[in-house]
Amino acid sequence: MIKVYFKQAWQMLKQNKLYSSVYIVGTGLAIAMTMVIAIVYYIKIAPIYPENNRNRTLIANSLRVNYPKTDGMSSSLFSYEFVKEHLYTMQSPELVSAVMEVWDDHPFVELDNERGMLPVKVRYTDHNFWNVFSFDFIHGTSYTDTDFQSAIKTAVISASLAKTLFGTTEAEGKRMMLDGNDYRISGAVRDVSLATPLTYAQIWVPFTIRAENLVPSKWGEGMLGALKVIFLAKTASDAPSVKAEADEILRKINNSQDKYVLTMSGQPDVYWKSVFRQYNNMEINWVEVIKTFGTILLALLIIPAVNLGGMVSSRMEKRLAEVGLRKAFGASYRKLMHQILTENFLLTFLGGAVGLIISYILIYTSKNWVLTLFDRWPGTLPEGTDMTITIGMLFNPAVFFTALAVCFILNLLSAIIPVHYGLKKGIVYSLSNNK
Repeated sequence: MIKVYFKQAWQMLKQNKLYSSVYIVGTGLAIAMTMVIAIVYYIKIAPIYPENNRNRTLIANSLRVNYPKTDGMSSSLFSYEFVKEHLYTMQSPELVSAVMEVWDDHPFVELDNERGMLPVKVRYTDHNFWNVFSFDFIHGTSYTDTDFQSAIKTAVISASLAKTLFGTTEAEGKRMMLDGNDYRISGAVRDVSLATPLTYAQIWVPFTIRAENLVPSKWGEGMLGALKVIFLAKTASDAPSVKAEADEILRKINNSQDKYVLTMSGQPDVYWKSVFRQYNNMEINWVEVIKTFGTILLALLIIPAVNLGGMVSSRMEKRLAEVGLRKAFGASYRKLMHQILTENFLLTFLGGAVGLIISYILIYTSKNWVLTLFDRWPGTLPEGTDMTITIGMLFNPAVFFTALAVCFILNLLSAIIPVHYGLKKGIVYSLSNNK
């Protein structure tokens, strides 16, 4: 029966080309905007190279030190001493890694005399970083724990930078000058996209070489510094255990003295939650998050649904004689409703296909800024870099089924009310097509 409905809908589509075209385009634009949001957040949350373990990754961005007696407060990232003493020794995670945030860093790599200097993005990590994330080494290996502990100037570089420097990706053992310092290259990895903010860089080096940044802040009892901490849970279901152990560490420290109170403001966050965190030293305001995105989605779906509903209502008026005739031959309300919604869904589905294509075009052509569309503190792209979007980021089951669900919702919102009122009219009224 559904096959018959779709055949009828296809014939109507060909007979009413203007109506069908306007409906499909209107639906497509509404769905395109919704899908842009869905794709952006899929890229932000889904497992993507080299952050393939996002489902069991937790992130801690802030430690806050409150002083109840004076109402004072200090907050920042973690000091190296705090990480070594309390976080590296945690038992519930499979691995704990730390990366250094350096805000005033503008590094350059020296090319030959004719090409001058090349600005690069450098990420400062520990040795565990290479086990937490799934980098694809094209040549060589990562730097070792010994390199890290000894603060040896060694580096891993991206394949594209290796080609720029040496004309080949076989970079292991070669040397480069970074900010006037000589570095030995231990390996080259497949390029990382800016869409993976925890790992993106062109050069990765041990953060122990930045001794000046390892000095704890003068505030925060020596526990505040420049390190972000990443936890890899053993399984996705172990994430609560990791957070519970971190909370227990803070509880013991707080109970051991009465001068200050430590809190991580609800962290470590599982990866998807960290995407919605606006302020590192404050709890996530889920009410505000739901309100913001609920308003956006309602605007993207309700407004087009009202416009499309007007078109459906007008179309139903023209089909009253057909509806009345079918009622006269015994067609039930339920059967007629099912048929017309199925016919309408075909148009909505075609609009969804158009919208999905438009959304892919929008994402790809505006990739250098669209992924930061909902970031509170969007950064700028490093000079000479590009936001890489792979086929796997765009074409995936999650995005497809999201598009299908949006099509279904938009179909119901736009059609069910005008179709209901059209079908409730009496047979005589429908056959006479009176208004």
